[in-house]
Amino acid sequence: MDARIVMEIMEKENKILKEFLKILKGERDAIISFSLEGIIQGNNRKEELIRRLEYLKTEKEKVIAAAGQENLTQSNAWISLSRDIERTMEEVRVAMEKNRKLLSFSMDHVKSSIENVVNFINRGTYGKIKQERISLFSSRVI
Repeated sequence: MDARIVMEIMEKENKILKEFLKILKGERDAIISFSLEGIIQGNNRKEELIRRLEYLKTEKEKVIAAAGQENLTQSNAWISLSRDIERTMEEVRVAMEKNRKLLSFSMDHVKSSIENVVNFINRGTYGKIKQERISLFSSRVI
């Protein structure tokens, strides 16, 4: 009975991880297309899935503690599902790293573009006082 419950939880975890991977791929597309809305939606969906994974992890730990881990982790089904989850986790790690690098590149590109625009505007002051330069960073006072 307990083994079946743990296996069901693990299957749900694997399903959520695969959904998380799909979201990461969508997020990658949003980053490439500079879609801030897509990035925000992806982050919101990722947060929801992470909460679900945390809940499942807690439930699985409770069932394993109550049942005794030795009986559960020796079955072929457990080993197979554990390997599948590990493969999916590795794909998630790789996708997250790629997205992090893409975001870093995109932020650097946007920053460079803004600096170029600001430098162009500052060079074009046409004899105005040099102290009236535009700052790259906007004021945080609202």
